[in-house]
Amino acid sequence: MARSALPKAVQDCHNLLVWLIPLLDSFPRNRRFTLGERIESGLLEILELLVEAAYARNKRDTLKRANLRIAVVRHLWRLAEEC
Repeated sequence: MARSALPKAVQDCHNLLVWLIPLLDSFPRNRRFTLGERIESGLLEILELLVEAAYARNKRDTLKRANLRIAVVRHLWRLAEEC
């Protein structure tokens, strides 16, 4: 499957990571290795799940796991903004 043939969610998650990784590098040192790392690994896991769902017959379970990770990353991002 060519990159342009991937679902929009995969492309958007990829673009979010391209934008976010340099931003996470600018986090203060004490936050970069806690919240920053958790946010980055969470988004990488979401990207993996979205790619997996793109190729799976039964997408529902994979997308449910991705949705759960999105909720966790959303809360981590909120926490990072407030700290």
